[in-house]
Amino acid sequence: MIYSCIDIGSDSIKIVVGEIVDNDTKILSIIDNKSEGIKKGLIKDKELVIKSLKDALDKSEKDLGFRIDKAIINVPIYDMEINVYHGLCYPDEVITGEDIITCFKSSVSTVEPYKEVVTVFPIDFTVDDNIKTNDPKGMEGHQLASRMLISTIPKEIVISYLEVLNEVGIEVIDLSVGLINDLSNIDLENNESIKNGYGALVDLGHDKCEIGIFNKGLLIKTNILNIGSKLVEHDISYIYNIPSDTARFLKENYALASCKFAKEDEEYTYLNNDNEKIIINQNELSQIVEERLKEILKNVKNSINTLTNHKISYIIIAGGISNLPSFDYLVSEVLGKNAYSINLDGIGLRNNIYTSSYGMIKYYYDKLKLRGIDYTMYDNLSEMISSNKKNIEDNIIEKMKKYLENN
Repeated sequence: MIYSCIDIGSDSIKIVVGEIVDNDTKILSIIDNKSEGIKKGLIKDKELVIKSLKDALDKSEKDLGFRIDKAIINVPIYDMEINVYHGLCYPDEVITGEDIITCFKSSVSTVEPYKEVVTVFPIDFTVDDNIKTNDPKGMEGHQLASRMLISTIPKEIVISYLEVLNEVGIEVIDLSVGLINDLSNIDLENNESIKNGYGALVDLGHDKCEIGIFNKGLLIKTNILNIGSKLVEHDISYIYNIPSDTARFLKENYALASCKFAKEDEEYTYLNNDNEKIIINQNELSQIVEERLKEILKNVKNSINTLTNHKISYIIIAGGISNLPSFDYLVSEVLGKNAYSINLDGIGLRNNIYTSSYGMIKYYYDKLKLRGIDYTMYDNLSEMISSNKKNIEDNIIEKMKKYLENN
């Protein structure tokens, strides 16, 4: 099964293409391309977004050997509503995946028309009014009832995404949100606190922070804070009077999340905006980073406390900023010993900026599995690659012919 996912962020566009074999995901291509025209997850300039998408898709094609034309996409959680809906169907004795799909459709049909359904998660199924189960496939019964947790966002947000993706030739197969994708990276069956507990997940992005409360692995409440990792870069740029790209380089390559582990004798020499030579040591740099991250994490903690008064058994942080050395130390210091970050460690996957786009593959696969659907976005992969290679060679030959004819 081969699936492609696109995560359109304010800072970059991530494209991940993966193949699932025996429940294991093999990365076929992974692309991170600078994005323009997006602010806080919302499309502000369609033409710039389209250009950024085309650049990302070109890189993906070069990496894969063929151009993707289908994808699951990530959408922001602005004005998200999460409610319980009920579904009902009448199977012919043995319950199949089609009966589960009918239950899903029955529940979704009651959603208001001005809302766009993003995710549908079954809370449970009831067979013949007396047997409760999480997966009724193969059971015998004449009535199947369901309780579904459905998340929706305003249609206009989704439409803006669909429009730019249609412009670049991408058919959107499904929608998801970062918080759910992030959680999909964790094996819930082997994590009792998430599987049966109450906790929070934080997707800390470039210029916004999405916070979700989960109950038994299901997203039940959300909030967005207008803060992100770009504030760290802004602080470094301001204090040292250096360009923002230099500040970013320092953050990503030299800074630590906690200055406790930084070295005072490790120094870097740069020119500031006044063309003056300055010396930056790792300890001082990390102090700047630590102070801003502490402020962000304290805001996250306050938001979680506002969203729920339940006892939180875990807080999970996702996002590229968690790549910083000693990040988990700082997280546990501010948020408690049950707080930690998601760190990707799969083959070809060593950067936490892909937490959401990679998790999207597993989320989608698990979704199809419950419904009993066997689906792949791309068949005959070797033929597609061979065909694309031939087209490229034919184009080169055609260009050479025209060049020779005109010279």
